[in-house]
Amino acid sequence: EREEEAACAIMCASVKYNTRGPALIPRMKTKHRIYYVTLFSVVLLGLIATGMFQFWPHSIESASDWNVEKRSVRDVPVVRLPADSPVPERGDLNCRMHTCFDVYRCGFNPKNKIKVYIYPLKKYVDDSGVPVSNTISREYNELLTAISDSDYYTDDITRACLFVPSIDVLNQNTLRIKETAQALAQLSRWDRGTNHLLFNMMPGGPPDYNTALDVPRDRALLAGGGFSTWTYRQGYDVSIPVYSPLSAEVALPERGPGPRRYFLLSSQMGLHPEYREDLEALQAKHGESMLVLDKCTNLSEGVPAVRRRCRQHQAFDYPQVLQEATFCVVLRGARLGQAVLSDVLRAGCVPVIIADAYILPFSEVLDWKRASVVVPEEKMSEVYSILQSIPQRQIEEMQRQVRGPAGLLGRDSVVCEGVLDSWDVERQHMRVGFISSSIIQPAFKEEI
Repeated sequence: EREEEAACAIMCASVKYNTRGPALIPRMKTKHRIYYVTLFSVVLLGLIATGMFQFWPHSIESASDWNVEKRSVRDVPVVRLPADSPVPERGDLNCRMHTCFDVYRCGFNPKNKIKVYIYPLKKYVDDSGVPVSNTISREYNELLTAISDSDYYTDDITRACLFVPSIDVLNQNTLRIKETAQALAQLSRWDRGTNHLLFNMMPGGPPDYNTALDVPRDRALLAGGGFSTWTYRQGYDVSIPVYSPLSAEVALPERGPGPRRYFLLSSQMGLHPEYREDLEALQAKHGESMLVLDKCTNLSEGVPAVRRRCRQHQAFDYPQVLQEATFCVVLRGARLGQAVLSDVLRAGCVPVIIADAYILPFSEVLDWKRASVVVPEEKMSEVYSILQSIPQRQIEEMQRQVRGPAGLLGRDSVVCEGVLDSWDVERQHMRVGFISSSIIQPAFKEEI
């Protein structure tokens, strides 16, 4: 009976990576498809032009100015929020483009781009004069600047279709939840968050670590990292990757497809004890073809701990060691989204994603089946045999898709082409294909 179950698991896994599957985008009217395409374009533009997000708590830096306003953040108007200021409703999980997005704000002229407005920068304080949040971060400043420099930007609020607040919610750890929601409700065109776009990379917090931003936002669209199937509003929100700075610091040579030193590798630190026990059992069974690494405890001074991984007393350079493996495990932590996914992709290792209910980055437009293997958490003890069942020719094709120029992260802007293909959008004049670099840019280093 167990053999039959194992065979079934292997067959199910094969289906996952052997077929392209149906389009993930729900069918929607032409107008709504076009607006969702533009939403993706704005999100991608901001992420790629920014190049690197480093909102690990100790790396937040204050911006000296915001290019849109050309003025110091010390000179911005101060807005006092009374304690009884209105608070938006929590995110409406039923929102879809056809129910919560107001197309009539956007017009429908095929010769015009949909326009994005960025609210002027303001400093929000409570009744005691205490700031609601930290000064706008350098990363969010760069993101807003990227949007403002694009053809989508307008400084005329009456012409705008999308509205981006200058309130920085990238990192929930730095926010006062209620007061931030009150500040959003003060925006002149808020209207329950309709057509407003928020960016968040670190959702939730202890002990629950919710998979979406906890700030009440009503109908606002969310570009967020770490969505689950319970919090992701398909065809409305945008799932974005959790970034790691490590790949940006190290130039990794591109490797061609083929066998590597290790068949399967795990490099994450701070894993749940049960997960680590399963991985250690697999290594004991399969020997040198598998490598399970952990945090180093005996490094000499001056060696950054995040740049090393250890197996007993043997140290390995990270993320370089990822290039020595065919498959790399990406396990969930307290948060579903993990920065190691970015490292693995940049290293050309095929990710083995073990995180139930996780919405993969840009899953609406990227066919992750071509460059990854998804294994249920309950099948973790069988992951090695599942991977062994994949034909070598198909493994090599996955390796090409991970880093190849025509693959998942290629320079031919597969992301944007996929957007156009998925929605059968005929209005290619919107030029959503302007992005020429990889969508998976390194920058974020959280391990939980």
